[in-house]
Amino acid sequence: NLITKAKEKHIDTNLLYVLFTSGSTGIPKGVSIAHKSVIDYTFWVCETFDFDENEILANQVQFYFDVSVSDIMVTVFKGATLHIIPNHIFAFPAKVLQCLEQEKVSTIFWVPSVLIYFANEKGLKKYPLNFLKKILFAGEIMPNKQLNIWRKHLPQSLFANLYGPTEITDVCTYYIINRPFKDDELLPIGKACKNTELLVFDENMNYISTKEIGKK
Repeated sequence: NLITKAKEKHIDTNLLYVLFTSGSTGIPKGVSIAHKSVIDYTFWVCETFDFDENEILANQVQFYFDVSVSDIMVTVFKGATLHIIPNHIFAFPAKVLQCLEQEKVSTIFWVPSVLIYFANEKGLKKYPLNFLKKILFAGEIMPNKQLNIWRKHLPQSLFANLYGPTEITDVCTYYIINRPFKDDELLPIGKACKNTELLVFDENMNYISTKEIGKK
C-alpha cells in the first residue's frame, strides 16, 4: 500500500519540519531540520540529563520556537509527562510556580528572560519547588545575579547553560554549572554536544586555536 511504500523510500535526511526565525539579522528565514538531526539531538539530551519515563516537564515556549523541541521529543521518546502552560499564565508568577509545585514538575527548559523574571519577582521564596531537579536554559545570556537566586533556592538541583542556533536543532554546546559564580561573571557556553564539532573563528574569520578568544 501507499504507506508501506512511503516508509520504504523514507530516509533520515528527509525534512522533518521547518522553523521560521529572524536570528540576529531581523529578517525572517525558514530553517529546514531533518529527521536525523532531531533523532541525534533527542538521544543526546536524554542521555546527558538522564531523562526517563518518570520525568515531568513544564513547557514555557510556543511550539514554533526551537527550545520546545526538547519538551516535545523527550516526552515522545521517553514516554515522559509534559504540562503545557498557557502563555498568558506567565503574567501571573504565583500561578506558574503553583503549577510547578502542584504537578511535581522535575524539569524546566526555559529561556533566561523568564527565569530572570521569576528571580526578580521574589516569588520563589513562597514555593519550595522540591520536585524541580533540573533547570536548563538557552536562547539568551543568563546573568549570574539572577541565576544565583535560583541556585540558592534550589541548591541540590542541576543547572545547565545550553547554546546553539536554530539551524543545528536547538543546541550545539552545553555547560553544567558545577561551581560558584560571582554576580558579575559570565557563564561559559561549555563543550560540544555529542556528535558535534565546534569551529571557533576570530573577527577576520580565521580559525583560532586553544586559549585564543573567538568572535560570535
